[in-house]
Amino acid sequence: MSLISRTAFVGFLLAALAASACDKVPLLAPTNTTIRLIAGLGVLPVTGSTEITAVVIESAGTPVQNGTVVTFTSSLGTVEPREARTQNGQVTVRFIAGSQSGAARIGAFSGGARSEDLEILVGAAAAGAMTLRADPAFVPSTGAAVGIIAQVLDRGGNPLPGVAVTFSAEAGVLSQSTALTNGAGEATVELGTNVTTRVTATVGGSTTVLTANITVTARDLPSLTIALASGSATEVGLPIVFSLTPSTSTGASIRTARIDFNDGTVRDLGAVPAPVTVPHTYTRAGTYIVRVTATDAFGITGTTTLAVIVTERSTVGVQVQVLSNLSGLVTFSASITGTVSGSIRFFEWDFGDNTGDTTTGPQTSHRYASTGIFVVRLRVVTTTGQEGFTTLTIRV
Repeated sequence: MSLISRTAFVGFLLAALAASACDKVPLLAPTNTTIRLIAGLGVLPVTGSTEITAVVIESAGTPVQNGTVVTFTSSLGTVEPREARTQNGQVTVRFIAGSQSGAARIGAFSGGARSEDLEILVGAAAAGAMTLRADPAFVPSTGAAVGIIAQVLDRGGNPLPGVAVTFSAEAGVLSQSTALTNGAGEATVELGTNVTTRVTATVGGSTTVLTANITVTARDLPSLTIALASGSATEVGLPIVFSLTPSTSTGASIRTARIDFNDGTVRDLGAVPAPVTVPHTYTRAGTYIVRVTATDAFGITGTTTLAVIVTERSTVGVQVQVLSNLSGLVTFSASITGTVSGSIRFFEWDFGDNTGDTTTGPQTSHRYASTGIFVVRLRVVTTTGQEGFTTLTIRV
């Protein structure tokens, strides 16, 4: 091989080795390059993710060479991939928040160029406001469970999902002490109590802690005292009158009430601000448990009951006699036998000659226009609806 050829071969070999070495060394940004980071989202729930774009520009204002390697760092969560190569001066990776709340500080560098840190708030660190409510806001003094709902909003006023909210109560039992917010930013637990209780909810990261409080008030059950009205019948076919009196101990008026007569009949009474009477007629004898349900203005419901024994309908025992029978003028007198429910409301007379009379007293007189034999009929009716019948045959 000639000297010239040998020299050319050595030059070619050195150039090839240099090119191979360049392929193995990563391409980095030149001096005075700037790196700017852009996040798709600035607030994330725990385990959430967003894209991070690095824009890499040389000092002359032109994008760096394609394939320039950019390395990413994060104080919280992970960046995938950790290293990426530019295309037209940009590279995009994904930041994935872990299960820990906090402020993630994300950076990028290539060679001697380094970006300013980009902050993404994760979970509770992004909380800007929290409200707390109870559903319902009142609990009966006999005890019940109510829902406690905390809503967490980010600093832009948007619902913040995936945030852990811690609950505590002065009294009663919570279904759980910590709950995660859902897509509406709401975390819900249940409180079981029979006394007035203050509930506190807490959420926050390392720099910001938010608290909210609410008081669940225990109230006496609303009630309508139920009894039979004075003198009411308790027989089949007769109106039985129930007396309902609202209780004033709860401090809240009865908004709605319903009475169940235990025979398949239910009646809505609406609001009951004052005592009322409610009639009902049973068609069969038996024992009935009448149930009255009252709901006050706070949505608390109470129930009272009354057992009613309904008997078969009885009749009034009545007799009629003639006190005098002179010259066609006959005087009649009625008498009641046995037990009477209530008092006699009226006496209805049929004198047997196509005439009659109605009296409130037991005596009456009637002048017949002709002599003969007549059948006198008497019907009596009590104030409770009982009836009695009798007949008497007379000669005039």
